[in-house]
Amino acid sequence: MSGRKRKEKLHRRGMHIRSGPIGMVRYGSRGLIRFEVIYRLLCMLVFIPVLNYVESLLLLVNGTGNIAAYNVLDALKNPLTWIVLAVLAAGMSFFASVEQYGLISILHGAYSGQRVGAKEAFANGLDLGVHFCRPRNALLLFYFLVVYPFSQLLDNSSITRYITIPGFIREHFTKYPSVGMAAFALGVVLFYVGLRWAYVLPLMVIEDRDFMDARRKSVAYTRGREGLLLLLHVLEWVVIMGVIFVFGALALFIVLCLIALWLEPGIDLAAFLSSENNYMLLIIGGMIFGWFTVPLIRGVILNRYYTLSKAFGEDVPLYKKEMHFRHTETLRRALIAACAVVMFFSIPTRYAQFKTILRGNTGDVLIMAHRGYSAAAPENTLPAFQAALDVGATAVELDVQMTRDGEIVVLHDDSIKRTTGVDKKIWEVTYDEIKDLDNGSFFSPEFAGTRIPTLDEALRFCKGRLYVNIEIKRTGHDEGIEDRVVQIIRDNEFRDECDVTSQDYETLEYINARYPDILLAYTSVIGIGNVHTLEAVDILSIQETFATYDTVAAMHRAGKKVFVWTVNEEETMERLIGLGVDAILTNDPVKGHKVIAGHRGLRDVYLRIRQILYYLT
Repeated sequence: MSGRKRKEKLHRRGMHIRSGPIGMVRYGSRGLIRFEVIYRLLCMLVFIPVLNYVESLLLLVNGTGNIAAYNVLDALKNPLTWIVLAVLAAGMSFFASVEQYGLISILHGAYSGQRVGAKEAFANGLDLGVHFCRPRNALLLFYFLVVYPFSQLLDNSSITRYITIPGFIREHFTKYPSVGMAAFALGVVLFYVGLRWAYVLPLMVIEDRDFMDARRKSVAYTRGREGLLLLLHVLEWVVIMGVIFVFGALALFIVLCLIALWLEPGIDLAAFLSSENNYMLLIIGGMIFGWFTVPLIRGVILNRYYTLSKAFGEDVPLYKKEMHFRHTETLRRALIAACAVVMFFSIPTRYAQFKTILRGNTGDVLIMAHRGYSAAAPENTLPAFQAALDVGATAVELDVQMTRDGEIVVLHDDSIKRTTGVDKKIWEVTYDEIKDLDNGSFFSPEFAGTRIPTLDEALRFCKGRLYVNIEIKRTGHDEGIEDRVVQIIRDNEFRDECDVTSQDYETLEYINARYPDILLAYTSVIGIGNVHTLEAVDILSIQETFATYDTVAAMHRAGKKVFVWTVNEEETMERLIGLGVDAILTNDPVKGHKVIAGHRGLRDVYLRIRQILYYLT
C-alpha cells in the first residue's frame, strides 16, 4: 500500500496524521509562507490605504481639512466621528481576524492530514470573518485591538503589532511612579486575560462556537496550572525556534568561511565575519524568524488545545471545507476588483516611499535632546544642555513659562513641586522667590543646587553651540508671553538658531502675524489630514504614532518640515529616518546619534533594505 493511500485510509478512520507545532507548521509550510507573504502585501497595499480613506471620511464628517490638537475636541463632540472610529476599529479587527482564521485553517488542516493552500486559507479567513460579525461576538473588537496587542503572547497579527502605547504616554510611567504602577498592573491584567483566552480562536474556528461560549471554555481549559503550562510551552518553542535559527546562521557562516578560504586561502576570517556583508544575513534571518513566530505560536496553542480536548474526553472535529457564508463568483470578482483599484492608487505611493528610503536623508536628520539630555541630568537645566553638548548633540528642546513678575523661565510643569519640592504654581511666584531653589536634587544628589534657568540664560549658554526648539507652555496666566519670548530671542540674536513651538495654535498665529521672521512649529499629539495647510507654521512637531510617509511627504511638498517626539527606541528611530523626517526629539541623544552613525557605507544600504522589509514583517 502506498504512503498516500495509507494516509487517506487513516484519515477516513478519523486518525490524526500530523501533530506537534513543528509537524503542523512543516506540513502546512507551503500554504503558510504563501499566505503570510500575500497577507502582508495586502496589508501594505490594500488595507492600510483603506484606513487612509477612512481617515478622509473622518475629515469629511467634520467639515475640515485636518484634525490636530487645536480642533480635536470639536471633532470628538461630533457623533459622526465616533461612528467613523467604530468603523475603523471594526475594519482593523476584521482584517486581523482574517489572518488568524486563515492560519488556524492551514494548521488545523495539517493536523487533519490535509494541505490547505493560501487561496483556500484566505477564503476561510474571509468566510469566518463574516460569519462571526454578529452582535454577540462584539467582544472580538476588544480581543483583537486590546488583548492581542498588549498581552504580549508573541502572537500579534500584522495589523495589531502596530498598536502600541505612544512614547509621550510611556514617559509618564517613569516620571510618575503611581502612573507607572497602574500601567504595569493593567499590563499584568491584560497578559492574564490573554493567557486565559488563548483558546478562544481555535474554539471558534474549529468548533464553530460564539465568542462568549469559546471564552468560557478557554477559561475552563486554562484553569489552575494549565495556564502556566501553556505559557511554558510557548516560551519553550520560541527558544527552540531561536536556537534553530542561531545554529542555522552559524552553519551558513561556516559555509561562507569555507568558501572564502577556498577562493582566497590567506583571507582574514575575523575581518570577513565582522564585515557588513553578514549584516544582510541577519536582516533576512530576523525577517524569517518574524514570519514564522506567529504561525508557530499559533501551532503551539493549537497543539495544546488538541491535548486538552482529549484529556476532557472530547473529540476534535477534523478540518472540512465548509463555508458558513457562501462566496459567489460575483462576490469574488468584486472583491478582486476592489483590491485592484486600491492597489492601482497605492502602489505609486509605496514606490515613492521605498525610493525615499533607499535614497535616504540620514545626514539631514537632526537629533534633538528633549529638555536637554534629560536622561543624564535634570531636565530643562544648564547641566542638561551641557550633557547634551558632551555627547555631541547639536540641538535641544526646552519649555518656557512665565512667572508672576513676567520673567520667562525654562520649566515644563506649571507647578514647581516635582522638581523643587515647593508646592506652588509658576504664575504664583516671582523669579526672585524661585531663583535659588534646588532644582536638581529630584534627579540626583549630584545636581543639588541646580537652579531653574531663565530663557535668556539658556540662549546665552546655547549661542553658537546648540540649535534650540523653544516650546511655549501656556498656563492661562501668562498674557504677553509671546512678545517676551520673541524679545529675548532678538536680544540674543538667536533668530537663525531656533524655532518657537507651542501646542496652542492661537499663540503661533499671534507670533506669525506680528513677527513673521520667527520660525514656528506646531506641537500636536494628533495630526490627521492636510496638516500641511496650517498657514501659521513652518514645522509640524508631531507624536510618533501619526508620523506617516504621506504626512511627511505632503509637508515637504509644501516646503515645511516635520519634527517627531518623543522617541527613545532605535527601531522607531530607524522607521522615522526611512520616512524622511527632519528632526527626532529624544531623551537619549546618544542612542539617536548611534542610529545615525550606523548609516555608513554598505551597512547603510542594508539598514535601508531593513526599513523596507519592516513593512512586510
